[in-house]
Amino acid sequence: MVSRVVEDVRALLADACAYYRDSPRASALLGEALDHLDEPLRVGIGGPAGTGKTTLAAALGDWPTRALRDLEFLDAPHPSTLTDASVQLLRHLEPDQLATLRPTAPSAFARQTAVDTILVLARADETGAGRIDALLTAKQIARRAWREDPLCSGFQGVIAVAAQLAYGARAFTDDEFELLAAFAAVPREELERYLLSVDTFTDPAFPGPVSVETRRSLVVRFGLFGVKLALTLIRTGCDDRVKLSAELVRRSGLGELRDTIAGCFAARADALRARTALIRLETVLNAEPRPHSDRLAARVERFSASAHDFRELRLIADIRGGRTALAGESAEEAVRLLGAEGTASEERLGLAAGTDPREMYEAGLDAVMRWRHEAERPDRALAERAAAQVVVRSAEGLLAQFV
Repeated sequence: MVSRVVEDVRALLADACAYYRDSPRASALLGEALDHLDEPLRVGIGGPAGTGKTTLAAALGDWPTRALRDLEFLDAPHPSTLTDASVQLLRHLEPDQLATLRPTAPSAFARQTAVDTILVLARADETGAGRIDALLTAKQIARRAWREDPLCSGFQGVIAVAAQLAYGARAFTDDEFELLAAFAAVPREELERYLLSVDTFTDPAFPGPVSVETRRSLVVRFGLFGVKLALTLIRTGCDDRVKLSAELVRRSGLGELRDTIAGCFAARADALRARTALIRLETVLNAEPRPHSDRLAARVERFSASAHDFRELRLIADIRGGRTALAGESAEEAVRLLGAEGTASEERLGLAAGTDPREMYEAGLDAVMRWRHEAERPDRALAERAAAQVVVRSAEGLLAQFV
């Protein structure tokens, strides 16, 4: 089903196409944006060289989950390519590197609706010289940066990911598991000195009959950290390929990234495609101003003022990033009502699929009343009341479906 927001933007772009029909360049740009409203959501994977963009794009596109099946992942897309959202990779969350990911938005509308980027702390397995607790340390660094660093406040999430490990684990073979299981059976003290570096792991003196080429292929697939982690997990209970694969993927951070993409991007695909189209329209209006083109600009402004999806996404990020006073159960309910766990009515209300509409209405009414009270409390700071009002608007939207 095509949403109302897409139809409204489609009508606006159709009027703009008619207005600029005598301009080949403007017509081409607007026509491309109009066509894209019916295309898959495009997520660009970007970042400096060496951050693993291609590996991450492959790991995400090789994961045929229901939530991501309608997304198109683009590895380092050309600046002229229409993209609706992005995953940006950095190896270190340093101020100078973070500053490169915050270019000036092309328009006022783009700045007001900037909810389209997730930041990835890439190659997380290399944190702390690749110690066995590297991924845990990287995840702590990412969470702390999202909560405390102002340069990270505009992202929908800051997530540590070991893409090479995730990609290798997703395509784990039985033969690879048997090899690693055989290595894990070697006494730890005998094997330890061969796990210090890639050179020692591929040393011809390595214990056992496994060839240098085979050992090198394991490092290429999983990285040395991945090999060491796999051996540890096998020794502590991951005694078959399926268990080991699932645990490696979980620890890699790919699942957290996938869930964030699903909740922030896939679930808001219509709103994000509409945003892309309107940014393109603003680009045309700024490049080729004409008499009365301000009428089209005013319609863009009205859309920005009424687009609740973007306010929801921004508040979800603020709550999860610890930048609001909401905490505990109130924060959990707020992000659920805002659509962080799914945008269907039952999901927002925390009810089972197929719940009786009358019960859903009562739950929605209860949420509206409680959050309206929070939005009107004089003892709350203005920012807190404003946040509560966004939740009220989301809850009221649920009630409107039953009127």
